[in-house]
Amino acid sequence: MARQLMVEDVPAVELAERFGTPLFAISENAVRERYRRTLAAVRAVYDPVEVYYAVKANPILAVRRILAQEGAGGDAFGAGEVGTSLRAGVPGEKLVMNGQAKTAEWLELAVRHGITVTVDNPGELELLLEVAERAKQEGWGHVPAPAFIRLKLPMGEVRATVKPEGPEIADRVLTTVWGFTEDEAKEAVQRALGAPDRLLLRGYHHHIGYFINRPDYHAAAMRDVVGAIARLRDATGFVPDVLDVGGGWAYPSDPESGDDTPHEVAPPEEYAAVQLGALGAAFDAAGLPRPLVIFELGRSLVGESTVLLARVQWVKEQYGRRFVITDVQKHLLLRACIEGYKYRWVKANDLDAPSAGPAELFGPTCTDDELALGYEFPAVERGDVVAALACGAYAQTFNASLNSMARPAVVLVNGNDAAIVVRRETVDDVLARYELPDWLA
Repeated sequence: MARQLMVEDVPAVELAERFGTPLFAISENAVRERYRRTLAAVRAVYDPVEVYYAVKANPILAVRRILAQEGAGGDAFGAGEVGTSLRAGVPGEKLVMNGQAKTAEWLELAVRHGITVTVDNPGELELLLEVAERAKQEGWGHVPAPAFIRLKLPMGEVRATVKPEGPEIADRVLTTVWGFTEDEAKEAVQRALGAPDRLLLRGYHHHIGYFINRPDYHAAAMRDVVGAIARLRDATGFVPDVLDVGGGWAYPSDPESGDDTPHEVAPPEEYAAVQLGALGAAFDAAGLPRPLVIFELGRSLVGESTVLLARVQWVKEQYGRRFVITDVQKHLLLRACIEGYKYRWVKANDLDAPSAGPAELFGPTCTDDELALGYEFPAVERGDVVAALACGAYAQTFNASLNSMARPAVVLVNGNDAAIVVRRETVDDVLARYELPDWLA
């Protein structure tokens, strides 16, 4: 019997028949198991440490609820992700509000719920102090307001020790928008410490992103940030209770690599040992007490949990090319378009089917709706179910609708059970935001 693609105990083809296509299907237990493995990995090498969830990776309420049940706090980039996290049951004190363009309304939301604000620039620090003063005077919210200061560093360790990519990565970090330079951070620390009735400075935030999927890159960055913390201690006397190191861990079959075949990526245990080992040693060498470390991981927690199911509409062979046309538009995997992600595709009812040669997988829209080009793919025919693997990270965040096509449903699978967690859009949903002015009515 042919080996089928399964989502937990349910054949993917059965999900497609029951719920229709296109369809995202999430394994609940894959999310839980990955979080538990990651938490165990970091706690085996460092204490104290927490693993928060970067909501932007997959903002579906059910996913956020699963991770809330596991105890994961969260990185929330704005009011929408804060709202999702609160509805999922995450307490405000386990949330961090990030972002470079926070409004007064966002900061009020953070202060009301005791959310730690990662302050990004001097003006934002002053605005947070104003909001906290108003909260104190009017008797609402959590004052003093908890805060981190986000650092943007020259990345000398990365530049010198990460070969050969270090200098390019360090330059890229310096051109990003986020954070204070070290000199700016010195002034910000002093300003924050001078207003203890309004602001509780908990520590620092330093996130470098996923520019390289290697643990040694993260280890070098940890040495950079501890060096800056030590210098800031000498200049201001401030010793952080918390260091938020962001995320950036990869996972096997990671589409962000631009490689559509399974490839080797360090497991959570190696990331934890290398990054936290370097961090702990750097704190000890600097004579600094080890703070609580917070990770904000996203794609590595949810990336492999999800598949996108599509149905073959037509197969055409023209001028030596085989076109497999599906009902999934590439805009459902938008980062494939804008950032070069490559997803692995399979025939859902026969994972071991031999290749019938290169195929051009396309979607239904009026653009060059290519899902994969020159892709070694089995023989398929109209009605077959095919699937893109490892779609759990960013597909829900970035997906869009071309040609006014309705976006697909999402199902959550737990063992033999499956339930809709995002309903399929209708044409009325797509058109609901449009209005006509009086002179066109």
